[in-house]
Amino acid sequence: MTLLTLLGTVGAGLGLAAGLAFNLRLAAALGQPLAATLVNFVVGAALLLTLWGAGVDRAVPASLPPLWMLLGGVFGASYVALSLTVAARLGAGVSTVAVTLGQVLGALVVTGLGWLGQARQPVTLPAVLSALCLLGAVVVLARDREQARPPEG
Repeated sequence: MTLLTLLGTVGAGLGLAAGLAFNLRLAAALGQPLAATLVNFVVGAALLLTLWGAGVDRAVPASLPPLWMLLGGVFGASYVALSLTVAARLGAGVSTVAVTLGQVLGALVVTGLGWLGQARQPVTLPAVLSALCLLGAVVVLARDREQARPPEG
């Protein structure tokens, strides 16, 4: 992997963190995380339809994909809604680290078992240790946020 590719991926992660901050403000303005999630996807769909209509990728599908492939959209909407819900309660940091832990665990399972057309890769000790470090970070950050919250009631 080149340094430029890795930096681009880190940049995408920074964009996700900024997007979460925008969506938290939107959820507060609309009063609900699900409403913010809906607005997020409507705006995103409008942008993508505009780009597609303008021929940005110059590709028109020859046929519809199998329906199971559309589950990515279900996972995407669930990600945004759950991230907003957790971030509203515990903060963007906890939400982001918890999502990263889920991504690492998911990658270990999907590639470890060769699911969804992915090349099978053995689960290594460094990968497991990385996941454990993230789990520790989630626990420490969540506990810190819970202790910093004023008592309810």
